[in-house]
Amino acid sequence: MNQRILIIDDDAAVCSSLASVLATHGFEATSFTTARSAIEQMPKTACDCVLLDVRMPDLDGLTALKLIQSAGTHPPVIMITGHADVPMAVQAMKLGAADFIEKPVDDEELVRSIRSAMERSKRDAEEVSLARVVRERYATLTPREQAVADLVVDGYSSSAIAANLNISVRTVDHHRAAILAKMQATSLPQLLKFLLFIPRDRKDTPENPK
Repeated sequence: MNQRILIIDDDAAVCSSLASVLATHGFEATSFTTARSAIEQMPKTACDCVLLDVRMPDLDGLTALKLIQSAGTHPPVIMITGHADVPMAVQAMKLGAADFIEKPVDDEELVRSIRSAMERSKRDAEEVSLARVVRERYATLTPREQAVADLVVDGYSSSAIAANLNISVRTVDHHRAAILAKMQATSLPQLLKFLLFIPRDRKDTPENPK
C-alpha cells in the first residue's frame, strides 16, 4: 500500500503540484486548503506524513502544528515556508516539526525529507513500544532484583553488588540470571539497553529495597 501524505496549503495550485510530484514517487496524496478542515478530517484520514504551509488563512503554522500533534495519530509534520517565514518554521521545529522546506519546493529535497521524517517516526514509535514493554517486564522483578538491576546498570561487578547489598556473590548471580530471564534479554549488553529505558528516580534506592 502506498504511503499517504497529507498536504495542507491554501493555494490549490500548490496542492495539485505537490500531489503530482509525490505521485511520481509512489506516494498517495490528499490535499486540504485550510488547516481546520484537514485537522477535522485527520481522525478519518490516516496519513504517514503531513506537509503544512506555514502561512494559512485560518490558522498560523504553530497553532496548526499543535492541533495536529494533539489529534492522536502523531504523523511527522514538515513545514513548507517562504523566506520570510523561516523564523516561524524554526520555532515550529522546536515544537516538534520534522523539517522545514523553503519555497519554491525542490522535488528531490521534498521526497528525501518525507522519507527521512517517516523513517525517524517509525524508529521513534518502535522505541516507545519497546520502552513500554521493558517497563512492564521490569515491574515483574522483585524489589531485590530491581536493586541488583540498578547496580548492574551502574557498572557494579557481582562482587561489588554483593558487598553493596550484603549478600553473597552466588545470590547475586542467581538474581542476575532471574533478571535476564524476566527481562527476556539474551545478553548483558541487551539487558543494559533495556534497563536504560527505566527512569532512575522511580522507586527505592538500591541500598534500601523493600
